[in-house]
Amino acid sequence: MNLLRTVVKGQLTNSTTAILRRVPAEYDVIVVGGGHNGLAAAAYLGRTGLKTLVLERRDVLGGAAVSEHPWPGYTVSTLSYVLSLMPPEVIRELELHRHGLTLYPLAADYYVPFPDGSHLLLTKDAAQAKAEIGKFSKKDAETWPVFSDYLAKIARLVRPLLLMTPPAVGAKSPSDLLELARFAWKLKRLDVKSTGDFVKVMTLSVAELLDEWFESPQVKAARCVSGAIGTYGGPSTPGTAYVLLHHYIGEVDGQMAEWAFVRGGTGAVSQAIADDAREHGAEIRTGARVGRILVENGRSVGVALIDGTELRARAVVSNAHPKITFCELVESSQLPPDFVRAIDRYKTRSGTVKVNLALGELPRFEGLAPEDSATAARSFIQLCDSMEYLEHAFDDAKYGKPSAAPYSDGVIPTVVDDSLAPRGKHLMSCFTQYVPASWSQAPHRDELEAYADRVVDGYARFAPNLKAAVEQRQVLGPYDMEQEYGLVGGNIMHGDLTLDQLFSWRPVAGYADYRTPIKGLYLCGSGTHPGGGISGINGRNASREILKDLKRSARR
Repeated sequence: MNLLRTVVKGQLTNSTTAILRRVPAEYDVIVVGGGHNGLAAAAYLGRTGLKTLVLERRDVLGGAAVSEHPWPGYTVSTLSYVLSLMPPEVIRELELHRHGLTLYPLAADYYVPFPDGSHLLLTKDAAQAKAEIGKFSKKDAETWPVFSDYLAKIARLVRPLLLMTPPAVGAKSPSDLLELARFAWKLKRLDVKSTGDFVKVMTLSVAELLDEWFESPQVKAARCVSGAIGTYGGPSTPGTAYVLLHHYIGEVDGQMAEWAFVRGGTGAVSQAIADDAREHGAEIRTGARVGRILVENGRSVGVALIDGTELRARAVVSNAHPKITFCELVESSQLPPDFVRAIDRYKTRSGTVKVNLALGELPRFEGLAPEDSATAARSFIQLCDSMEYLEHAFDDAKYGKPSAAPYSDGVIPTVVDDSLAPRGKHLMSCFTQYVPASWSQAPHRDELEAYADRVVDGYARFAPNLKAAVEQRQVLGPYDMEQEYGLVGGNIMHGDLTLDQLFSWRPVAGYADYRTPIKGLYLCGSGTHPGGGISGINGRNASREILKDLKRSARR
């Protein structure tokens, strides 16, 4: 029987479910962490009749996909702020639209102002994009759709790989060889040219890739940011071309590379998944912090909360960061030494600062007609006017200083969602970079506030009313992200998206199949394949492997 179909349609037989429960455990599965992937795993497992418990240490669900209320009357997407990477399979299988998920696609990809007063405002309309780019380069205007098709072709090749369990490259067991064969079958469409394109995108820097295609600095400025966002590296850092592709793979309503606001903020995604999990029998507790994962004779048997309460289960799945799971919740003596070394070397760095602004009025963008200004307000508003700008911003952090001129990706969700702020008020969400990676070790409050001042000043150069419009401000640096949200190093992806930490090597080689060296202990967070972003794929894939093992155990 196709196990994924079993997960989705709940077709485990009553007798099989009964067999799975013939053990002295309170639960079939305990999920550690109520981030969206942990909730997705619980929803899929609950659909098979398994008794599932989710334990979230905070008082609110969602992890980084969370909506919170820092000021009266406001609902803020504290960290993650737009949706794209969640595939239609997850939305359909968990019936998220029925559970209230409502999406508002962005009106444009980029609004990029330049110091000379010119700008790029790029929409999905081919004629509009051609005219905009043609202001700077006729050649690039012709190249733009060809490059988009190039990325789309590679994305279509890569996308099916996201939904599969990575094979253990080099292993020789029958199951691993079967997974390798499936992997090879997925890549059967790769010809010589496609293979070369695939290798380039996986290994080049985004700057090298864009230099091969475009001549205009303005066009490169618009594209390069997707290769560096959420990454501790600049556009010249090798591997950032893949980060560009990673952000291109997503879709909204069948449109690739589309992004959308979520009504109610990104926490509404987590809430919709939680509603589906509860509907199918999952129990979800907030304010329940796990102190350690219980291991007996090399097998996980449950968890112990920090208050000493022990809860038993046949399997435990951790949605927590790999370093938290294996360095805090599990004793290192229970793990193989080479695995401990690999986890210790796992890269999870960040220079990200999230700046959330409550505004008394909409920003007014200088030099834009009213219609274009409205479109810009529903797009990514970019504080980065060249690849050099972005590289210099990273250079500052690389050498131990916060960026003198920070990069920012800003959005104003209240232009489409009236549920987020009081009437007449607005929110601006700014995902910014860079501060030194070492700032995850201490708060750096004064320096962060000065850094946020520079972000606002940068936007005020082309939105002169912005500074006066700011009524409240929230500034979250790497330390806040690690201490409050469990994002080690402040990394929103639960680890760098570098080639050595992707696919069969995420989080470490030999354990990319969501299993761990401890039997009955699994991972399902963004530190697993396919990485970060609000997708639910990690939880979906992990639940499939858990069900395989439980079914195999039941047969025995």
